[in-house]
Amino acid sequence: MPKQILVADDDPVLLGLYTRILAGTGYAVSLASSFTEARALINSNSYDLLVTDLMFPDGVGTDLITIFERKQGCARCILVTGSGTEINLKQVPPLAGYFEKPLNAVAFVTAVTKILA
Repeated sequence: MPKQILVADDDPVLLGLYTRILAGTGYAVSLASSFTEARALINSNSYDLLVTDLMFPDGVGTDLITIFERKQGCARCILVTGSGTEINLKQVPPLAGYFEKPLNAVAFVTAVTKILA
């Protein structure tokens, strides 16, 4: 069974980008376009990795990370944000990866592969 990845971002263009970046990797990718949708998917499914944006109109990605870690235990999460100044990484649960936009596709896939190895 392939590793399961949940990608949460409120920008449909970026969700399409993630789909293209992760195509052909062999991972099963689920997409969520809102905080609420991502939270529901986390609560009803099991994922090996959460990739989340920081800011959503209906919530904050760091809260998704907390929800994910509470359910999964030792969860693996990648936080993606448009600005590193928006967040103090010391106030975030431990991350497996952190990326700023614009996303470097090669570095991102490398990080995902390493995290899920």
